[in-house]
Amino acid sequence: MSEHRLNKQYPQLKRNLFIVTYGRSGSTLLQRLVQTIPGCMLRGENFNAIEGIWQSAQRARKTRATWGKQAQPELSPWYGADEVRPLVYAQALIDAMVAHVLRPPKDVRYFGFKEIRYITLDDRFPELLDFMRMHFKDAFFIFNTRNAEDVKESAWWKNKDPDHIRQMVATMDRRFADYHAANPDHSELLSYEEFSKDPNALRPLFEKLGEPFKEEQMTRILSEKLKH
Repeated sequence: MSEHRLNKQYPQLKRNLFIVTYGRSGSTLLQRLVQTIPGCMLRGENFNAIEGIWQSAQRARKTRATWGKQAQPELSPWYGADEVRPLVYAQALIDAMVAHVLRPPKDVRYFGFKEIRYITLDDRFPELLDFMRMHFKDAFFIFNTRNAEDVKESAWWKNKDPDHIRQMVATMDRRFADYHAANPDHSELLSYEEFSKDPNALRPLFEKLGEPFKEEQMTRILSEKLKH
């Protein structure tokens, strides 16, 4: 396997990690626990900036595939479509996100972010994750689930219809499980109810990543109350 282009800037990078979930699932706690991995930096949410990158890259690819099969004359509304380079464009957008949004340190071993804004993707949810796998280094998705009854009790959801929240959780949990089943080597499916009570629920994740499991440090993190 050839070296990934991200290693030019981050020579110690092993792979990219992403926590994928929904609001008030305990993802901030999970983020802190995962960052007990030496050299791991997971940024917080970014309003799902990656979705805009994916959509833009898709449009460039569609332009080339539809109107760029042959040179377009100067009077054509699609003049220059044959010059579009969708793959290079997508790589440049990802690299810009890394450099200007995520901004990992040069000696990072793992980096990525957590995000909660995936429900509007509907059945295209796996396409976005596949895009991330294509452009990040050996991308690994950490799916985080939580009981819907606990999710809906959060103050963040207080103005939402409880049935809407239950449906959202059920839909996303199914999408997480389906993607994990299809890509077990590139994902892990976690439950807040399990790891928030016993950090050993995270052992399979750390074993899959080949990283040390620091139970004492995790227990200390679990004892600290978050401020949001």
